[in-house]
Amino acid sequence: MHVGVAMRKIHAASFALFLVLCGVRVASAESTFSFESAETLDDMSSLIRSKTPLGSSRENVRKIFVEEGRATLKVKKDDSSVEKYIYDIDLCHYYIWRWNISFDYDGSDQLRQAYVNGNTVFPHGNPKKVIPKFAEEGKKASIYRMQRPRAEAYKGESSLVFLLFDRDSDPSTTDDQALLGAGPSRADPINMGKLVTYTDVEPWRSIFDFEAADRIVPYQGNCNTSR
Repeated sequence: MHVGVAMRKIHAASFALFLVLCGVRVASAESTFSFESAETLDDMSSLIRSKTPLGSSRENVRKIFVEEGRATLKVKKDDSSVEKYIYDIDLCHYYIWRWNISFDYDGSDQLRQAYVNGNTVFPHGNPKKVIPKFAEEGKKASIYRMQRPRAEAYKGESSLVFLLFDRDSDPSTTDDQALLGAGPSRADPINMGKLVTYTDVEPWRSIFDFEAADRIVPYQGNCNTSR
């Protein structure tokens, strides 16, 4: 072996040993988060449990879903301890897939529960809010048949239909509403999986939410092979 090559190897090994002795750890860079890395609802729940376990800081959750994932951040108007990150994917104009990932935080901005499209992620987190299915005292309850337009999906589901229960028949008060609807389980225009029923879901946390994302992202796969 050439003397110069041998000396460079010795120097490199010595430097690595020096870092270890000084307590310096050389860590590999973690890959950034992308919503496209989760193809199914279960995939997303697993990612959330892995990347943002209970007790995670709001700052860290935002870093992952907003800074890295480029989701649209929405803080709940009547409760600043609750916020969501929405991300829409155009599945080749057949369906607009919405990721509505919402989180509940405590007074110290520590994560207490996460939701994927309105369903809880952590069994031991804060319990899901359930709206009683009867009218408020002195008021009349209503059930509405609602539609969430998705004009971009002109080849398929251009409108999403759901039922909305409202305890006081006042659409402006949203804390007493729950919906019943359904949607696919996979963000794939070729195989959208099974039909998932959403029951007792807060509209604000759901795929039927009327708030707009900053953009609708094109499907990253090949649309020429879909359907």
